[in-house]
Amino acid sequence: MIKLLAQAKSHLEETRREVLQRHDAREDPFLTMSLWSRAIDQLIQELFQSVEEAANQLPAKDRCRTVLVSQGGYGRQELCYHSDIDLLLIYQGKPEAFVKQLSERLLQPLWDSGLEVGFAARTVKDCESYMEEDLTILTALMDSRYLTGDAMLYADFQKMMSRFFSNEKNRKRFYLLKEKERGERHEKYGSSVYLLEPNLKEGKGGLRDFHTLYWIQRVFDGISTLGSRSFRLHLPEKEAEQLWESLRFLWRIRQEIHRRAGRRLDQLLFEYQEPLARWAGFEDTESFLGVEMFMQSYYRQAETVQKLTDRVMREVRQREPSLFAITSPVLDDPDFCIREGRLTVTDWHLFERDPTAFLRIFLSANRMGIEVEEGVLDQIEKNLSLVDENYRNNSLHGELFRKLLKGPVGLATVLSQMNDCGLLGTYLPEFGKLRLRVQHDIYHLYTVDVHSIFAVREFGRLLEGQYQKIYPTVSNAVRDIRSLGLLSLAILYHDIGKGEGHGHVEKGAPLIRQAGARLGFSAEEQDQLEFLERSHLIMTHLAFRRDLEDQNLIIQFAKACQNLDWLNMLYVQTFCDVKAVNQEALTDWKASLLEYLYLKTREVIQKGAYTPERVSTVVPLLKKRIEESCTTTEEKELCETFFSQMPPRYFLATPLETLKRHLQLWGRLGKESILFDPVFLKKEQLNEVTLLTLHSPDLFSKIAGIFAAHHMNILSAELAVSRNGYALHLFRITDHRGAPIEEEEKWKGVEKDLHDLLTGKVSIDSIVAGQFKPSLFRKKTARILPTRIDIDNDVSAFYTVIDIYARDRIGLLYQITSTLAALGLYVEVSKISTKVDQVADTFYIKDIFGHKITHQERLEKMKEILFKVVDSEPAANGRPPL
Repeated sequence: MIKLLAQAKSHLEETRREVLQRHDAREDPFLTMSLWSRAIDQLIQELFQSVEEAANQLPAKDRCRTVLVSQGGYGRQELCYHSDIDLLLIYQGKPEAFVKQLSERLLQPLWDSGLEVGFAARTVKDCESYMEEDLTILTALMDSRYLTGDAMLYADFQKMMSRFFSNEKNRKRFYLLKEKERGERHEKYGSSVYLLEPNLKEGKGGLRDFHTLYWIQRVFDGISTLGSRSFRLHLPEKEAEQLWESLRFLWRIRQEIHRRAGRRLDQLLFEYQEPLARWAGFEDTESFLGVEMFMQSYYRQAETVQKLTDRVMREVRQREPSLFAITSPVLDDPDFCIREGRLTVTDWHLFERDPTAFLRIFLSANRMGIEVEEGVLDQIEKNLSLVDENYRNNSLHGELFRKLLKGPVGLATVLSQMNDCGLLGTYLPEFGKLRLRVQHDIYHLYTVDVHSIFAVREFGRLLEGQYQKIYPTVSNAVRDIRSLGLLSLAILYHDIGKGEGHGHVEKGAPLIRQAGARLGFSAEEQDQLEFLERSHLIMTHLAFRRDLEDQNLIIQFAKACQNLDWLNMLYVQTFCDVKAVNQEALTDWKASLLEYLYLKTREVIQKGAYTPERVSTVVPLLKKRIEESCTTTEEKELCETFFSQMPPRYFLATPLETLKRHLQLWGRLGKESILFDPVFLKKEQLNEVTLLTLHSPDLFSKIAGIFAAHHMNILSAELAVSRNGYALHLFRITDHRGAPIEEEEKWKGVEKDLHDLLTGKVSIDSIVAGQFKPSLFRKKTARILPTRIDIDNDVSAFYTVIDIYARDRIGLLYQITSTLAALGLYVEVSKISTKVDQVADTFYIKDIFGHKITHQERLEKMKEILFKVVDSEPAANGRPPL
């Protein structure tokens, strides 16, 4: 056994080196995969001989006929470095003794050599039974390949397979199951070719789509095995070569990922994309990153696989009318009919004789709520040369497209089909530049064009009322929008400037006006389009990064929006943009911030009051409302004290119910010196934590350290200091995954650490010790962006505002706030925003005298120190490197 194992390892290592050399020489990846497969074939055949020799020594009653076959990817000779080796032993007789010998002399050496080997033993009859029950086993058996053993037994197995698929019922069932499986697989892996971390094997346009095409044609057309390389899948020569080019690309990249990961890995993760791009020869240019161009190449190849698979499956249906019934209802428009639930044409030369049909068919599809048949998309793609400058400037075509935009419900499906066949980018040349444009960060999930279309999808969902229960405010706002078609275009074009490189907002404004004019929108409507383009990032910036209790900020935003219609459109566009980024982008907390900004701004516009409301009118009203709920003289006196001690901004920034809760905490101050009160906010899906205790300059940083030590994430923080020296800190908190913290024991642990710290029993260093190991704060990242620190003295009348953009890590907020405290600066408002691996933290600060920091030399020194802290790894105790 030891000798066999040594021989197996030596053989595999030698072959791996050869495969690697050929791979680096850019040899056809199918040949390198075949080489690896043949090497394993040879090893298995030699090992199997030793099993047979041992089996010959068994008593006659224990012997059986056997044949060993490869199946799955190994059967197709489609093995990457770390692919599974799937083996099937087909037997006739009693296999127990033989299988034991097989396990000891064949499987064990393979496992010990580091190969992942799957093994099953079945009779021919077993195989037939499993084929009827399990689709995965059925396709694995279809890929079976003879390795060694009883050739006649293998011939019996092949005859059984032929009989199985000669049955029309089995063929139809196989097709329908594969079609269903493919749809479910696409849904599971993102429903798009254009994911930013695609799965090369299981995703849409991945190798499994090719396998589906291959299996379908083996069943219906009797093509030869993949290993023979003799088949063309009944495609025209040009398309067959396109398919092989795409497969060679996918195989080569999959090989390289296996090599770099040192394991079986099929997802094109961010950490591998830049190294793979360099390995594949993609270099950065002035306008675009090499990795972006590499990913564009991937999308083109995956798109080819997906489209050709769609075509082959469609053609099989059309060629088998006895299996797949086809119905064609007659429509009002004689140029179109419905076939199998999809819109198609009655004349394949329609587009040549009437190019308006390019847009008419999608307008009809949208009105009927169905998709256009893939064969029609192929015809459109072949005739795109007819969509020239004259076509784009034709007023009739502009009118048709405007009518299409007026139906946002279901519009995204139509736009996706137009995009896939190339019509959308050809008719809208500005949008054509977004085609396959990569946003190389792990916040966005899709390419720019797909993200933009998905944003339109969210617009349609709002109009359908799908979000009425969970997002009622934006759902109500969308119903007040008068120009649905205009907003559809604004949402579709919101990132249009990204096709021109960096600075997409400024570059996008003239592009959307240009498109609006060409499509026939009025000058006034073009103004609205430009406003929405220039402003599409403003609401998220203000809501997530600015103090929404700054009335001057709200007033300036209201003035920029001009009227309620423009505000409604901007709110809906912003919601759709964020919602379409990825499933986690619009948290309940962020949605509530956007809603709060919208409602405050709407109130200013509706009142027409573009001057700050006076504290002298607002605070007394709040005080009166709370006094009305007081039932005793003691409670009223407490209320009077509370309002006389707390600063005016606190009352303007705090909801009434929270004020009442804080008032109760204030009443306990005589008995307790440290009051800690965590509550769960159901609507926002987070925890709101109040701390009321004596103020100290470094209190905020200490609390941030405690939360970091307990792996809690601070979303926002506000501080109010009373006239008699008490600090009321209000934090919004989630766990490190962004979920609310429900475990009572966890909060008890935080409260204990807080009491021990503030009573001097422990130091903050001892609490955070060991929490700042490098392994804890390193995250996967698409690209490490440089740290950016902005200091603004204009945005607020009372505070110096510091914006810090940096790579995230555990305890970063603690380090920053510790540094600010050490510099004699006090944080009164903080907004914390994290986009997967990047933080954007905002701090509203004053100096020890309660003033803004205006001295230029001090500002520069602050920035220098903050850069050093953010960019340096912390010590084990978390202290910043000052």
